[in-house]
Amino acid sequence: MTREQVFTQLEEMVLALDQEGVEKATQEALNKGFQAQEIISNGLAKGMQAIGGKFECGEIFLPELMMSGEVMKAALKILRPHMVKSGTTAAHKILLATPRGDIHDIGKNILGGLLEGNGFEIHDLGIDVPPEEIANKAREVNAEVIALSALVSSGVSSMAEAIILLKERDIPAKVIIGGAACSIEAAKAVGADGYGKDAWQGLQTIEEWVKGGNL
Repeated sequence: MTREQVFTQLEEMVLALDQEGVEKATQEALNKGFQAQEIISNGLAKGMQAIGGKFECGEIFLPELMMSGEVMKAALKILRPHMVKSGTTAAHKILLATPRGDIHDIGKNILGGLLEGNGFEIHDLGIDVPPEEIANKAREVNAEVIALSALVSSGVSSMAEAIILLKERDIPAKVIIGGAACSIEAAKAVGADGYGKDAWQGLQTIEEWVKGGNL
């Protein structure tokens, strides 16, 4: 198989949501001497990009998007040790959390999978996280972006509290929010730097910040 065929196969396996196929193709690519980062960037991430486009166009729905996240996690489990060996490191640190008052994590988990698949270093605090814990962790890991997700309005209120606390402590991380309870208007109201209507738009916004040198 040529180099292009190897990456095309990975992309197509992700798009087909074929976890077993992705695992096998990922291991085969490693066996052929490809570096972990190029397997992600040239194969897996392109498949996820195609998945994101289909989701935005309404060609696939949330269950398929969630499944794609699991497929990506399976591939990353194989690649992670090799990423360390090959000197591949995440250049940008992202903190994820579902704020206090909300126990939903579907959107957060999907975004985490997308970000990790695109080479970001992820720190996931989980669900029902108090503002104080968000601020403390952001300081501890030197997070450059804090991504908060809320499905219910109480989560949005906690987002506002967290952002106020971050500013009081002069923590410079950019904050992006998303989830069913959020909107562009809500992002402006709570003082967030960005809004993602879904996980894919969240990834796009963060990547734009990186490319524009705004982190």
